Amino acid sequence: MKSTTKTILIVTIAVLALGACSSRKFVRGYMADEAVISSIRAQVDTRDSVKEMLGSPSSVATFDNDNWYYYSKKSESLAFFKEDITELNIIAVRFDSDGYVTAVDRYTLDDRKNIDPVGETTPTHGRELSFIQELFGNIGRFGAGGPSNVQPGN
Repeated sequence: MKSTTKTILIVTIAVLALGACSSRKFVRGYMADEAVISSIRAQVDTRDSVKEMLGSPSSVATFDNDNWYYYSKKSESLAFFKEDITELNIIAVRFDSDGYVTAVDRYTLDDRKNIDPVGETTPTHGRELSFIQELFGNIGRFGAGGPSNVQPGN
């Protein structure tokens, strides 16, 4: 090939490759209407009325049914890179033991906290086995075959 043709081919491939790397935008979760959220009143609305206004919660507290959470998230990613969160909204509706709303809290991306795990591995106690010990360790420990009273066809 001529050098001009090669150059055009390389430039074309580079332009197509870079064009394929456009960012993708994602919208996930429940995008609540602000007017509906502000209409929720403490000690007036119940679980049923909140469910009627906002629908089923995205998540419920682990150990009780007194905290409902509605999540929404906007994010984008470029090609195969990690997704970046651009907007995060969490609406927490709290109920008392009688099922009436006590508070409606809002959390955004600014309220999140990053945590660092303490260690990379979980310590276990017991014997340390080599690869060969693990590979051949169970030879002779178990009897051959399964139950002897099973008949073919049963």
